[in-house]
Amino acid sequence: MDIVVAERIAVPFTGDSGGTGELSWGQQAVWQGMVASGVSLTMTAVRDLAPGAEVAEFIDEYGFYLGRYEAMRTLLRFDSDGRATQLVPTSGTAIIEVCDTRGADPAEVAAQVGAHYTAKNFDYEREWPMRWALVRHGGVLTHAVVALAHHVADPTSAMAMFEDLRDRDAVTGEPPRPPGIQPLEQARMQQTPSGRRQNEAALRYWEQQLRAVPPTMFPGATPRDHTDRYPGRFWQADYTSAALHLALRAVAARLGVNTGAVLYAAFAHALSTVTGVAQVATTITVNNRFRPGLDNAAGPMAQLGLCTIDVAGVGFEDLVRSARRRLLTAQKHAYYSPFDSDDLVAAIAEDRGTAIDLRCMFNDRRGDEAPITTAPTRAEIGAALADTTAVWKEVEGLHQMFMIHVNPHPAAVDALVQVDTAYLSHADAVALLERMESTVVGAAVDPVAS
Repeated sequence: MDIVVAERIAVPFTGDSGGTGELSWGQQAVWQGMVASGVSLTMTAVRDLAPGAEVAEFIDEYGFYLGRYEAMRTLLRFDSDGRATQLVPTSGTAIIEVCDTRGADPAEVAAQVGAHYTAKNFDYEREWPMRWALVRHGGVLTHAVVALAHHVADPTSAMAMFEDLRDRDAVTGEPPRPPGIQPLEQARMQQTPSGRRQNEAALRYWEQQLRAVPPTMFPGATPRDHTDRYPGRFWQADYTSAALHLALRAVAARLGVNTGAVLYAAFAHALSTVTGVAQVATTITVNNRFRPGLDNAAGPMAQLGLCTIDVAGVGFEDLVRSARRRLLTAQKHAYYSPFDSDDLVAAIAEDRGTAIDLRCMFNDRRGDEAPITTAPTRAEIGAALADTTAVWKEVEGLHQMFMIHVNPHPAAVDALVQVDTAYLSHADAVALLERMESTVVGAAVDPVAS
């Protein structure tokens, strides 16, 4: 099925602020991931439209986002070394593409447009980092497709943008709240004495850890360039376990901790088991919106923390308590300049005489959780074991050696698992997931043994 762009509708916009400057730390962090992966890490959404939808309302919506948020009109500039800075114009014109279905299923056309937007890298120097398309079937608009380059937004900021649009005053069209600290202002704040002190404190923590961590979590592997995309190298699984979810709650309730600490302890234990590395060092994704003034900030705010934990000879309950402390410490020191941390990693690698590779990541996306008032029973946990699934498929490329993204889900651990088999075999990845589940289930049903 070919995508037919029948019209390109101009969307003029004007913003209140603009200028040039460094990328914010959150932007830097995402940009590094984009460079490493070679893709825009695009976030794409397809929206069903109500009957009677008109083009004018989407011109208004797109123009609102472009005018209100500097991030949506950000262009990148690169120096001779490839280092990125940002240019934010105060006005310009964007385009909405109107795609005709020519009799095809409009939902399928919308999905195809979304896939096209996701796969096609943005032109960072010349293209606005927000794409819009409308799908038209028999002269009627049926779907909207919106795509965002990841260096200008994360899921939290994208939702905040939508809420601002939704909550606008019916008469004035103004939202009830300011847009949050814009990325240019964030970058300026990060260069103040207070921002520099935060950066220096974080880098001191990183230096201490980097001098002690193993050079890699996968010591038996032969390093390969991530662009070497031979068949069978990169795999991804959709993993679901209701038993693990229930067991996490049971252990967390007994120990008085959150389930995140239990899950990370199980992950670290399983990773150590399959790799033979006792001093586990992984990056974790930290949403810095918990910091004062940044809860509703515009643009991406997630950065990588460095979490280290020694699992050798440690019982599981003690490992959970250690994981809780180590996670909090890593989160505290996850607000820094990634450009500076790159330089630090390189310098310490030179001092140690060995490359340091931190491409093993754990990303718990579940956020805050309500207190656990009723712990699941052994019978409930055992009955759920048969429902665990891991559906694997080959993918074109990854920028981590091993990575687990744990998604919000009310009744299961729902995770996206990605593995580069040049470093960790497919069989070991499967064994790691099985070990994670069995460790927590065992601790839940037989506390004495753990």
